[in-house]
Amino acid sequence: MSYSDVARDGREMRPYSPAQQDESDKATREVQQQLFGLSTQVTQLRRDVDRLGTAQDTVKLRQKIADANQKSTSLAKSIGQRLNAVHAEYKTQQTGRLVSTFEATLKDLQTTLKVAKTKEAASLPKEAKQMPVPAAADLESGVSADEHQSLLQQQQQQQERLVLESQLQYNDALIDERDEGIQDIQRNIQDIQEMFQDMAVLVHDQGIQIDDIDANVSSYEMRTEEAGREIVKAEKHQRAARNRKCILLSIVLIVVVVLVLVLNT
Repeated sequence: MSYSDVARDGREMRPYSPAQQDESDKATREVQQQLFGLSTQVTQLRRDVDRLGTAQDTVKLRQKIADANQKSTSLAKSIGQRLNAVHAEYKTQQTGRLVSTFEATLKDLQTTLKVAKTKEAASLPKEAKQMPVPAAADLESGVSADEHQSLLQQQQQQQERLVLESQLQYNDALIDERDEGIQDIQRNIQDIQEMFQDMAVLVHDQGIQIDDIDANVSSYEMRTEEAGREIVKAEKHQRAARNRKCILLSIVLIVVVVLVLVLNT
């Protein structure tokens, strides 16, 4: 008897029909493919996060990380929902293995997002926006050399002030964008934590089921051994009964022979 033939509370479960088994295998393969896709995404995300804080840390890189963060978390939610549905429908040992794999991948994703949050909060992208430098105004003719020099200095100071103001505005925009990205990461970390709690319920349920299966299998094995011992006892009793019959027949034959001899004499 296979594990799939044993149900909870010591009751024997009807085996799946071929159609049900095909549906179970198909659902399992679909979740396995999704898990592989999630694992691939997390691996690429971790590589990109490793580049934060380096010379490769650009606005484009952070946008890529934000997109990958949302995509991976969305896929993880989809897998969690699918696992719940598969577990509720089939409750096989394969479900338990899928849950374990999903938990490990979630742990990897959560750790990667925590590292991304720390690194993004520690610095801004290295890429700096090139601000246009206002063109110098044409100086009127007929001004003295001193006046000309003074006007040039005023224009230069004005240009530097405009560039500084533009750069500050740009940095403020980067900070706002960074803070928004960090908040998104934190929300996704919380979502992943909720998924861990959902998986804990499945793991607990799966653990009870496996314990019940093991107990039932052990019970069947004990009963099988007991039945074997009973069969051996029955065979011994049968052999003893046959031996007694043979002895009785021998005694009867001896008595008959003696009687015949006595009657003939």
